Amino acid sequence: MTLRRQLLLTILLLFLLMFAGISMISVNNTRHYLLAQLGSSTEDTANALALSLSPHLQQNDFKKMDSIVDAMFNRGYFREIVVKSADGKELIERKSPLEAQGVPQWFVDLVPIHTPLVQTPILSGSKIAAFVYVSRHPGFAYEQLWRNSMDELTWISLVGSGSLVLGFIILHLILGSLRSVEEQANAISNREYPVQQKLPWTTDLRRVVEVMNRMSIKVKQMFEEQSALTEKLRAETYMDTVTGLGNRNYFNTQVDYLIHNPEKFYNGALFLLVLDRFREYNNLHGFEAGDAILVRTAETLREIEKDIPSCVISRMSGASFALFMPNIDLKVSENMAQRLVDALHHIAGESTVDIGHVGVAIHKKGMDAGKLLAEADMALRSAQSRGEAGWFRRDDAIMLPVHGAGDWRTLLKKVIEEKSVSLHLQPVVNPSGQKLHREAFLRISGDDGKLLSAGIFMPMAENLGYSAQLDRLVVVELSKLATSLDDKFAVNLSMQSICDQSFISTLEAILRALGSRAQQLMFEFQEYDVINHTQAVHEFISRLQSHDCEFGVDHCGRGFASFSYLRDLKIHYLKIDGSYIRDVDSNKGHQFLVQSISKIAHELDILVIAESVETVAERDMLMNLYVDGLQGYLIGKPERLEV
Repeated sequence: MTLRRQLLLTILLLFLLMFAGISMISVNNTRHYLLAQLGSSTEDTANALALSLSPHLQQNDFKKMDSIVDAMFNRGYFREIVVKSADGKELIERKSPLEAQGVPQWFVDLVPIHTPLVQTPILSGSKIAAFVYVSRHPGFAYEQLWRNSMDELTWISLVGSGSLVLGFIILHLILGSLRSVEEQANAISNREYPVQQKLPWTTDLRRVVEVMNRMSIKVKQMFEEQSALTEKLRAETYMDTVTGLGNRNYFNTQVDYLIHNPEKFYNGALFLLVLDRFREYNNLHGFEAGDAILVRTAETLREIEKDIPSCVISRMSGASFALFMPNIDLKVSENMAQRLVDALHHIAGESTVDIGHVGVAIHKKGMDAGKLLAEADMALRSAQSRGEAGWFRRDDAIMLPVHGAGDWRTLLKKVIEEKSVSLHLQPVVNPSGQKLHREAFLRISGDDGKLLSAGIFMPMAENLGYSAQLDRLVVVELSKLATSLDDKFAVNLSMQSICDQSFISTLEAILRALGSRAQQLMFEFQEYDVINHTQAVHEFISRLQSHDCEFGVDHCGRGFASFSYLRDLKIHYLKIDGSYIRDVDSNKGHQFLVQSISKIAHELDILVIAESVETVAERDMLMNLYVDGLQGYLIGKPERLEV
């Protein structure tokens, strides 16, 4: 029962008790007063009647006595008039029934009024010849008592109703502050930190609201301080302060993670580009002008990154930058190299910096980030030796074949029409080894019959507009699993699916059909998509929240966006990017970042999952860094599910 109802019921009960008490006292006092009045008037009446009957009794004129008694009795004020001789013989008797006009019988039974029977002697000379007995009729007393009670009830009801209405209004105003406190507390638990501007006028509630406001401000401040500290130290470790791009450490971490991840990497190319004679320009025009050139170069590379969100861009040192593109063919790498040369030429032309060059290195089996970078550096030196702006790639560059756009369109269209997809499920467990859920990975068969991972074909599917249809196939198959298994299943949705109203409507229909089992499906978003399409992700979550689905952010921490987005996003878990999990047992920077993200997430009631856990040492370290879940080949490889 709500506090409002409890208070209103308490006030009503007290009012009823007060009304009952006042009524009882009033009725009782009035009854005693009326009884006293009836007793006094009865004695007067009896004396007067005795005097009137005395001379006629002496003359034995009983007819005249009857007439006098009838005249007295017919006035209606008496219940009983009896005349008896001295020896007890009844001479005259008049009685009327106990009736009270307009008074309910229950009131008569509840409030007894016993009028006194007054005995007065009738004298004949100096001797007592007879007695007259007179008793007043209580009906008039009942009528008077009933009218008084009704008047009191009416007045008390009016006053009580007004008091209740006034009390309700006052309670509404007072409890309105409590409702605001409740909403504020719920908002804090939902990762929002509102401050009540309007303070209640009651002292006690004002203090409560002020305390809640201070707590809300403090919690928000603690989150922002923790987030700012984490972002600052992450930037110091992985970000170039001039351009805002990743530094060499970030580049090595990301590229090394990608090329060792079979789910995301098939082949790739590294582009090392440099603005020549930048040092001379810097010395001539000053560091501020030089930094402006570097910033302009970084902005140009970010524009290129928008078309290829899976690529890695960093400033390596001085005026040299690196760009790594996974899963491309030789033709695409050549086009990108020329695009980068043109971009450098444009920047150089604006700033009088000398021309730029690009070195291209193709990843070969067994290469790590360091070797790939060394290969690109050799290619860059060769490009610079030629003099004019251009790019160079060693002649022995060989890439595993990747389909062109036309081939991809034919292959993906066939897969969608035939629904020929293959799902692989990888377990996610808590530190104790208990299964939390399984993540679904999509595979399709290439022309040679070999399975291709989503990291290879999904970027092209996005470009060709097929990703939502592929996601729909995955969700349909997972919904079938949810009806037969009790496990939870997670699927990573593309940005196209999140923005596709047709896909969302289909998804809602699937979840409605699942009923209570809809909570077995979990949907993940890439952090890159969350940062760049915040409103679309918010709307997607809002539409599906009623089905009790869970939502998560994948590859958290990969970019340099502020972690404040976690506060506003209603997610249940996040997965720390595998680039920070790799070698976390020996890398202090990775340890700090994982622990900091965990603390920030836990303050927001968000579970933290470490992805790409490959070694026992990594697992043991992660268990000391407050993560809630583990995923990776050490925990379990994705296992094929026949559909």
